[in-house]
Amino acid sequence: MRIQRIGRPAVVAACALTLAACGGGGDSSSGGEPPLQQQTMLGISASNYQAVGQAVVSSALFLGDSGGLVSGAETSTDARVLRHAVNTAKRGFERGGNRPVLVTGVEIRDTVACAQGGSIAVTVNDANNNGSFDAGDSITMDLLSCKEEGAVSQGRLAISVQAITGVFDSNNYSATMTMTMTAFNVTTGSDSAQGDGALSMTMSQSPSGVGELTLSTARFAFSGRVGGQNFTTTLTDTRLVVRDETVGSAWRSSITYTSTLDSSQFGNKQVTITTPQALVITAGNVYPSSGQLLARGHANSAVRITALNATQARLELDAEGDGSYETQVTKTWAELQ
Repeated sequence: MRIQRIGRPAVVAACALTLAACGGGGDSSSGGEPPLQQQTMLGISASNYQAVGQAVVSSALFLGDSGGLVSGAETSTDARVLRHAVNTAKRGFERGGNRPVLVTGVEIRDTVACAQGGSIAVTVNDANNNGSFDAGDSITMDLLSCKEEGAVSQGRLAISVQAITGVFDSNNYSATMTMTMTAFNVTTGSDSAQGDGALSMTMSQSPSGVGELTLSTARFAFSGRVGGQNFTTTLTDTRLVVRDETVGSAWRSSITYTSTLDSSQFGNKQVTITTPQALVITAGNVYPSSGQLLARGHANSAVRITALNATQARLELDAEGDGSYETQVTKTWAELQ
């Protein structure tokens, strides 16, 4: 499954949510207090819509193929914490699954060296003593100053298996698991971000060549320091689906995403994110060539992000929430990532 390739785990140096333009937004009032939900929503305006768009794109594309999404545009530390966790989880499963047989009734402990120093302590627990990965089994990975691609990871990643059919990472399998991060920290230079929380993760691959990864979480929190500024970010009611397939003779990846994002960089206000049209990345490209993201805030204000091609996207602002997009700008995906 291309989207989860382990060989080049993604880690980054800065946070897309730290732009000064992220604050504020024009809440308007007609005399009475707005509903509680509207009080928590960010007013998307001319002063912040580009920063909102950048945060939305980084949030949606953190599982993109490792080539271009991390080269020259490494700007979203919190999102890369999630990607790095997914890659580490898959690595742990591969490590445990490659053992000739699990010793029943006993935890298997192993140490995996990281490419640039440090290690990962892997503990495999065959809870039902049958020598195979299946429901009830678990893997715990403690990252000990694990350095790869210039980033240092610390903390714990625990995966518990709810269901698995077929042979994991083969051309015909399905696995459902819960991934829990505890003080899972990624540091690059002087910038760092930490993830804490649990996600449901489903991976599958079919003999026809269709692979799918789904991540969902009711609530997930990030915190860290980027560019000398502390930040906190929370994702709620989040669901991201990445589907890989071959159409004709060409590889294609489709991404759909829904979430509510709030950040200290937005004054702890929220935006809701949807995918009116799936983002599509095709063979030879590292960014979407088609598709659309939409973020809404206070009073239905919105920023719409439309893929123009695999290099550029158009950001449009509807500050009034009336469906009329009065301002727009074209950005490269690298600027938004």
